[in-house]
Amino acid sequence: MAKKDAKALYKAGEKRWGTDEKTFIRVFCERSAAHLTAVDSAYHGMYGKSLKKAIKNKTSGHFQHALKTILQCSENPAKHFAKLLRKAMKGWGTNDSALIRVIVTRTEIDMQYIKAEYRKEYKKTLNDAVNSRTSGHYRTFLLALLSPNQ
Repeated sequence: MAKKDAKALYKAGEKRWGTDEKTFIRVFCERSAAHLTAVDSAYHGMYGKSLKKAIKNKTSGHFQHALKTILQCSENPAKHFAKLLRKAMKGWGTNDSALIRVIVTRTEIDMQYIKAEYRKEYKKTLNDAVNSRTSGHYRTFLLALLSPNQ
């Protein structure tokens, strides 16, 4: 099934002039994360390039961003969310909406994995990063959701 979907995506994208977006939508919306990882692997084996690169070459804008996000989440959700948190706290200011959204929605799902990935990728604990970028009751709230450092 993964090879069949890889072939369908190739025919819908790189093999043709233009892109058959409906095929991308069908595969990316109807398949599981594990299946999409298998499709990416099959695509690379069959056509010598990653599905991510094909998406980059054949789509654009919000549609491209959505497809790449689904693919990243299927490969390693913890890495994806660690990256979002880093982006929310990097540079001048903090993207508080993104910070709140990720911490609140992932706390009871996979936050321990996100925290481990954050530490691995950025050589700093997520708790320390949140502590340095927030203040007051807002900081206390986010740190309580994150629980003690790991």
